[in-house]
Amino acid sequence: MCLLTKIYHKMAQPAFDIPYTILLVIAESILTALVVLRVPYTEIDWVAYMQEVTTYQEGERDYINIRGDTGPLVYPAGFLYLYGWLKSLAVGDSDSTNSGADILGLDGSTSAESIKRIQWIFVFLYLFNSVIVLALYRTVTQRARQNQEKMQQLSSTSMIVWYWRIAMGLTCLSKRVHSIFVLRLFNDAPAMVLLHLSMYLFACCDAWAMGCVVFSLAVSIKMNVLLFAPGLLLLLIQKNQSLFGTMKHLSICALVQLVLGWPFLSTYPISYIKKAFEFDRVFFFKWSVNWKFIPEWLFVSKPWALLLLVCHLGSLSFLASKWWKTSISQRGRAKTRESLRWSKNNPNNTNVHLSPEYIIYTMFVSNFIGIAFARTLHYQFYCWYFYSLPMLHWMTADESASSKNGMVWVALNLISSVIAIISVEYAFNVFPATELSSMLLQLSHLYLLMKIFWSVVPSIIVEEYEKRSQ
Repeated sequence: MCLLTKIYHKMAQPAFDIPYTILLVIAESILTALVVLRVPYTEIDWVAYMQEVTTYQEGERDYINIRGDTGPLVYPAGFLYLYGWLKSLAVGDSDSTNSGADILGLDGSTSAESIKRIQWIFVFLYLFNSVIVLALYRTVTQRARQNQEKMQQLSSTSMIVWYWRIAMGLTCLSKRVHSIFVLRLFNDAPAMVLLHLSMYLFACCDAWAMGCVVFSLAVSIKMNVLLFAPGLLLLLIQKNQSLFGTMKHLSICALVQLVLGWPFLSTYPISYIKKAFEFDRVFFFKWSVNWKFIPEWLFVSKPWALLLLVCHLGSLSFLASKWWKTSISQRGRAKTRESLRWSKNNPNNTNVHLSPEYIIYTMFVSNFIGIAFARTLHYQFYCWYFYSLPMLHWMTADESASSKNGMVWVALNLISSVIAIISVEYAFNVFPATELSSMLLQLSHLYLLMKIFWSVVPSIIVEEYEKRSQ
């Protein structure tokens, strides 16, 4: 038993962080490859994507006229560029006139051979996303270890490290997310890869300009990424310590959208804006995963949509107030208010380095609030927030580890959080969704929402330093 204890503490040391991550990625590589080799591909949207891309490539610039079997195109211009590139990879060097298997005649891009080629590209995309997500988790784990080491408690430190490593392992175990990436080829997948990459640039590299570019690229593929925007806006204000600096970063995001959308904005601007960012889109009740326990007439009603919007905005307002009070308690009222000035008045500009855990937590919370009050969730929407679930569950209970009964509370939180995560996974694997699966999903959402409302906001600042103007 003594030997096992020594191994337990030894493996919790920083030297084993990267090897543990590599083992997870290797396991993911094997599992994802087996999914492609053993599980049949399911056609849902790929043909429609190729129809929309082909229409664009043939010269159409009016978004109303760009459509596929599933209806009109409702994604921004980045989607067309990305899937146009994927189409060229799918066709490869093959002769499009010799694509008999592609009965739709979309240059051979929907033949079985072409789709299999794209599936392997999405395997790489999935693994790249896993590496980024695990890097975010590893960063938070390192910060948690540092906080525990300050208290010089070896047993508590080891427990917290393994606690977070369990969370890392959970991000690799979703059946539905594997399916969304490599068996369905949805555009949700590349959009979330870019989103997670932008978070890595913000949290781990302190590269805010480049992060804004990547964030805007993600929005250009699917606008669900805008659910992260309230959190990003708050972070930009706190990072820049001035509204002018914040506007500079927001202008980067806007410029990316302008450049990508220019072929459409310069020809049919109203059509592009209405369809690419269709905020009034009506969803079908039969595909809803989260509201099957309410009547269909209520689901499609405007009062219901208005109620969900009020709850969404109200929750964001409550959390903004909570984040503001946290900033005052951690940094002081004067420094907190300085961030709302138009520009920095001091010749010695104070720059701040926001803590990685605060950046990651804020953006994941912003997105989850939108998910909790979403008018509908389709099956592919699961990848919008699956990777954030262990992070949010763990971070909303992390402070319990320093209490006298820390191990008991960590164990209880671990059990309850894993049950909640499994419940969400179960709900997204029930097809078609039932009243029971939807209720289970919403109860799991409610549990996490209450934890977020009641939990302590992570430390905001890692470092404040003086940058002298030249």
